[in-house]
Amino acid sequence: MDLVDSGTLMSWVKAMSDLGPRFTGGHAHRRYVDLVEAQLRSCGLTVGRHPVPINAWEAGAWSLTVEDVGGRTHRLPSSYRPYSGQTSSDGVRGELIEVGAGQPADYEGKDVRGRVVVADYPLPRMPFGAVFPLADYIHQPEDLRNEDYTRLWQTVPAQLSLDLARQHGAIAMVDIIDLPPDHTRLQYSPHQQPQSGLPALHLDRVEGRLLRDLMRAPAKATVTLTAATQRTTIDYLTAELKGNGSLPGAVMVGTHTDGQNAIEENGVPAVLALARYFAALPQASRPRDVLFVLSPNHMTAHNHTPDLRTWLEQNPALRDRIVACLVPEHLGAQGWTENGPTDRSEPAVLGTGNSDALTALVIDQVKEHDLARTAVLKPFNDGLYGEATYPYRLGIPTATLISGPAYLVQVAPNGHLDRIDPDLMHTQTVFLASLLTNMLALPTY
Repeated sequence: MDLVDSGTLMSWVKAMSDLGPRFTGGHAHRRYVDLVEAQLRSCGLTVGRHPVPINAWEAGAWSLTVEDVGGRTHRLPSSYRPYSGQTSSDGVRGELIEVGAGQPADYEGKDVRGRVVVADYPLPRMPFGAVFPLADYIHQPEDLRNEDYTRLWQTVPAQLSLDLARQHGAIAMVDIIDLPPDHTRLQYSPHQQPQSGLPALHLDRVEGRLLRDLMRAPAKATVTLTAATQRTTIDYLTAELKGNGSLPGAVMVGTHTDGQNAIEENGVPAVLALARYFAALPQASRPRDVLFVLSPNHMTAHNHTPDLRTWLEQNPALRDRIVACLVPEHLGAQGWTENGPTDRSEPAVLGTGNSDALTALVIDQVKEHDLARTAVLKPFNDGLYGEATYPYRLGIPTATLISGPAYLVQVAPNGHLDRIDPDLMHTQTVFLASLLTNMLALPTY
């Protein structure tokens, strides 16, 4: 298949990563949206920009200083919890108090008013085999069954409630993540929580043990988390390739433009590769239209900005044409645990929903392309594992190729470019091009 080569594809990933983290609505994100528009236009496409409101939040400086019972101060390396809250440059100061798992029962009988609560961040530990009951097909199952799938970004169980702490009168939270420092540093998690007004910091297991040792006697903490907030707008991008009209409707191809590193979200370079490939083909070769939709607001709560489902509902002229949807996210990822690299690719998931015919097509394509370490999964908890959740919830037949490495939302100086396998990303993008070709020609869904 005449797709861009792996070097070109990775150069697009690097151009994205070199901008720095594309925090939703931030300066780097806006520059990237402009770059993506230009790249789509270079394919000969007309690009639409559709602004939506957003409450942008971006951390400035953060720190945790503890004063022990003897009056000595200890500065503990920390990371910030995004969208939690913010302080002045002087921070907030209060006595530290333990609330364990941070559930309602943990606050009973405790006066946390004016204090800094300390809690354990929920971290589900599970093998990848835990998802096997959701599988319609698994390529190389025995290679995946017992693989460690401990992931900080998972939303099950529920995250610690900052609202609960604030309602009890806490002035800040420090949560402790049971992972080593390199695995915990600048994890942008949870990435879709509403802005709660309570500043919160993350500690790794090493600093967490030190903090709790200091708390054996009365101790006070100063929590500092400055942040810039702004009510502003950010743009959805759309572009279209007309088909020959032999089959009705359009297949939507999309992902999101915001992200923290080179993995999150390198689905955009894959979409650009698909756009360039299909734009170079004669219109007569496409039975249906191809509609590209890139959303700008995945990495934020959606109580103040329209997610893709809501945005499509607000644009019925587009929504009513879509017969199926394809969403790539987090391609070429290499495995990484708290012990370091696994020397294997990250398990990949092809989530499918709302169409048995689409699921069958996906399974056939996985077999044909010998897509290693890949599971075809049913939806879970009314979701389809990422941005694909939103068209899925509209009842649209949807497929997504996605992985979820442990460093998925971690901010890093090099954007974790070194954790992408260029050949694997290219292989997965070629697979997506083949799958899209077949989706355009699928008679019925």
